[in-house]
Amino acid sequence: MDLVEFQEGERTFTCRKASSPATPGTFWWWITVTGESQRYAAFRTEPDDTPRNLKTRILAYYVKLVADRERPREIRSHWAQRRAAPKSAESTGQAETIKESAQ
Repeated sequence: MDLVEFQEGERTFTCRKASSPATPGTFWWWITVTGESQRYAAFRTEPDDTPRNLKTRILAYYVKLVADRERPREIRSHWAQRRAAPKSAESTGQAETIKESAQ
């Protein structure tokens, strides 16, 4: 089995078994979805893949992909621009105690 195609709602899912340039010799299920401009290497092929269990896995993958897209972006500052954490009162008090005992 090298190709599986099915309709779900208004979308057509086409799944092809192929290798990746990054992992020669390892076969992946490459998924293309109508309305999407990108194809996805969702997961590796398994010896027991059937059209039925593949459809279930692909739909679960796609639902998660859409949910991840809808989640708001988390914007982080560059590590060099992060500010140091404020010192707690406890650590400041310990430093003063050490200075006083040294004198």
